[in-house]
Amino acid sequence: MNYPRRIQALRAILRKKEVDAFVTSHLPNVRYLSGFTGSHALLIITPDASFFITDFRYKDQVRQEVAADKKIFGQGSLTELASKEKIFSSRTTIGFEQDHLTVTQFDELKKFTGTTLLKGLRGTVEDLRSVKDDDEINLIKTAVGITDAVFKKVLGIIKPGVAENDIAAEISYYQRTLGAEKDAFDTIVASGERSALPHGRASSKKIGRNEFVTLDFGCIVQGYHSDMTRTISVGKPTAEMKKVYTTVLDAQKKALESITVNKSAASIDVVARKHIAAKGYGGYFGHSLGHGVGLEIHEHLRLAATSKENLRHGNVVTVEPGIYLPGKFGVRIEDIVVVRNRGCENVTASPKELIVV
Repeated sequence: MNYPRRIQALRAILRKKEVDAFVTSHLPNVRYLSGFTGSHALLIITPDASFFITDFRYKDQVRQEVAADKKIFGQGSLTELASKEKIFSSRTTIGFEQDHLTVTQFDELKKFTGTTLLKGLRGTVEDLRSVKDDDEINLIKTAVGITDAVFKKVLGIIKPGVAENDIAAEISYYQRTLGAEKDAFDTIVASGERSALPHGRASSKKIGRNEFVTLDFGCIVQGYHSDMTRTISVGKPTAEMKKVYTTVLDAQKKALESITVNKSAASIDVVARKHIAAKGYGGYFGHSLGHGVGLEIHEHLRLAATSKENLRHGNVVTVEPGIYLPGKFGVRIEDIVVVRNRGCENVTASPKELIVV
């Protein structure tokens, strides 16, 4: 990973915001800027240096992982350590992440920076993270490849009488054996009426005959996430089930076809939403069309009606329309795509035509 390039890009933003020091303890941002994979750190970026601060537990790990000009180890408050090292001295404006800093952490920062002006910033590193480089995209592709392989494997165990929890356990097992660090999130296995729950995590319910099963799962490879949803039919689907499935699939295809650089994120959401509404299901698609994916499972930017941003080359987003009919069933289909200068690259290979097992 090119950490110096990332820090230089951040410095350019900080200059525009008139900030001469930037403090982050949000671990995904710390990892993005330094390579650290541990659970406790403070990273400070100034115009001429980067300072990484943590406790002694991570001394060897930091030496192997972290790209920073100065590495500081100690005990107690990391902000106090920074103050003792005089990192904040002569700094007129210190930027902090107002979306991530707790009130206690803010009070501590205020205490140890004295009379220095503190300036809250929102989404500064997240905006940089939303455009992936080739190394990041390749890691996401590796994670997606594992997810694709696992989907193929679990199709063979989905049948009437099998509990949702058992399928989720198999998904976790296969992802680990195929090289993943861990699951990207709690696996969703939702069958029958439960498939109408957009976030219906696996339960003890056993799969019945002639019902939909929605699988939403992903894994992590070197910190980067995959995310995929497929809905399959256990036994013969009804005409209504087929209609809803086709509507969702066609909505996704239309959205994928509309993705290209400089298109507004909101307009992509509208494409899918209009199609679903035209088929009579507009009131049953309640979430946004998609979200960024990377070091976190939900990242900037969102494909949503409220989004203000335009798509950029290197954005990695999910495209996941859904229809959820309470008391009946639900359907969601989700792929991960890379936004390119001409269209998008769909990196999810699992089939999307309705599978009946």
